Parts: sequence; structure tokens; C-alpha cells
Amino acid sequence: MKALKRTILITLLCISYSTFAQTTTVWVVRHAEKETTGTDPDLSPIGKVRTADLAKELQKQKISAVFTTAYKRTSQTGEAVLKQAGLQAMQIYSPADLQALAKKVLGEYSGKNVLIIGHSNTVIPTIGALGATKPFDSLTDDDYDILFKVTIGADGKAILAVSYYGDKHHSTPIPGQ
Repeated sequence: MKALKRTILITLLCISYSTFAQTTTVWVVRHAEKETTGTDPDLSPIGKVRTADLAKELQKQKISAVFTTAYKRTSQTGEAVLKQAGLQAMQIYSPADLQALAKKVLGEYSGKNVLIIGHSNTVIPTIGALGATKPFDSLTDDDYDILFKVTIGADGKAILAVSYYGDKHHSTPIPGQ
């Protein structure tokens, strides 16, 4: 009987540990290519192709939430992923408070996969707010095809992986590639 109780206790502890010891994966991208006129431009035809490339890249990731800024170009970039994931709406965040965004993602989406779409001047600071080491200081206006994957373990340690997706459109090289 003692052995059975011990086995049950160990099983319960393992279940409890696995419930709390989850990995959160946050995908961070810059919006796709945009038109060049207006203060809140739509995506260009090339940008619309890139949104399909992003959805294809993330199709097996079971995205639980898509975060965008209030600009059309970020929400349009996320539409294909949102639809693919079966989600109803994107969540709007303020690029002025990336710490609040990181806190929300890590608190409400622990153990899940999330997509954050930002701008050339917010992507790298977002990676930093999530606790990952920044791969370089900033993106240029030509960097549209870089995909950042921030994996945050149960211990809170963030690991960054950087890759390209879709057609080439960047001037910033990924370190080590």
C-alpha cells in the first residue's frame, strides 16, 4: 500500500510540474512591405504576398494570439495567421509600453505560441522586453523578411533564434549566418 501511495504522489508531482514548466514561444516580425504614401498606408502587393509567406511559415505553430499595433500595416500583416489559427481578433498593443506587452504575453499566454507584429523601430526592443539578447541594435527600413523566435522556458530564460522567411528583402545580416 505504501508503494501505491508513493507512486500516486510521484505521479501527481510530475503532473503538477509539467503544468507549470511550460515553454512559451513568441514570434516577432516587422510588418510586411507597405505602400509609400499616407500616414497609415496599406500593404503593397509585395507585402500581401509576404503575409501569405508568414502564415505558411507559422502554419504548424498553433498560434494562440496575434498582437499588432494600431496601424493598418501591422494588422494586415497578421490577418492570414489570424485566420489560419481560427482566432476572432487581433490584440492591439502600444509600442510605447513594450514591458506591458511582455508581461501580458508571459502572464496570459504562458505555455502557448504568440505572434507579435511591430515596426522597424520596435521589433528589437520587443525582443529585449521579452528577456532575450538582442541580435543587433536595430532593423533598417529594408528589413522585411526577418523572423525572430523567442523561446521562454519555465525558468524564465529566453533564447532567441533568427531566420528569414519569404522572398529576400533585407539589408541587415543575421549574425553567424
